[in-house]
Amino acid sequence: MRAIWCIFKKEIFQFFSAPASYGIIAVFLAVSGFFFYNITSYFAMQCIQAIQYQSSYNIPLPPMNVNQWVVRPFFHNLAILVIFLIPIITMRSYAAERNYGTSELLLTSPIRTAHLVYAKLASGFIIFIALIVLTFLFQIIIDIFTPSGLDWGPVWSGYLGLLLLGLAAIPVGQFISSLTKNQIVAAFMTFAVLLILWIVDWSTLFSSGILSKIVGYIGLSKHFSNFARGIIDTSDAIYFASVFVLSVFLTHQSVQSWRWRGA
Repeated sequence: MRAIWCIFKKEIFQFFSAPASYGIIAVFLAVSGFFFYNITSYFAMQCIQAIQYQSSYNIPLPPMNVNQWVVRPFFHNLAILVIFLIPIITMRSYAAERNYGTSELLLTSPIRTAHLVYAKLASGFIIFIALIVLTFLFQIIIDIFTPSGLDWGPVWSGYLGLLLLGLAAIPVGQFISSLTKNQIVAAFMTFAVLLILWIVDWSTLFSSGILSKIVGYIGLSKHFSNFARGIIDTSDAIYFASVFVLSVFLTHQSVQSWRWRGA
């Protein structure tokens, strides 16, 4: 456990001590704020138009649900932003170790491969959580300025979906990082894999059959969408857990192979 804690602290310190990391945080918040502003502005415009229509024709209209119009689209946009964020968080996990030659120190030190993998995984997930927590400010703003307040159930399920998405995507990025010495290549390949997993189920819109069902199940977006709608399904949680376990296993095998390949 001490080895895991030492590597974990090193990874966290390296991320938050780098000036570029704060640029990443600033860009992430700026883009998230841009999504939030545009979604809420569109919702406000629709509310005004609905009020004008109701007063003109004296026809009662159903209330506009802020969770459906604002919260759900915001989480979908945030999930796409996560697809861009994860490669940046994970690209240096192992690629930097090999590029700077520090992987040799790790291989010769009395640190088990599993401890190394778990420590880097935990640090990546904590960094991801820290960034996601910052977006909670937008939910508070909506709750304050909405007369009836938010229905917090879908909000919590949306954040649970984001955490599960990160839990599945981070080991994917770290596995790809362990395959190369180039951080840019690691980031690009991670983004490509995550993007493919996000859009792969689009090919099933106009097809059917067993293959179509398998491809549809592989897609990330379908499983995340349920959480964004406030639906917590165990099959979706199992999917994210399966991706997590498989990616961690592949990362362990890849790092373990360094010992006989000489990193």
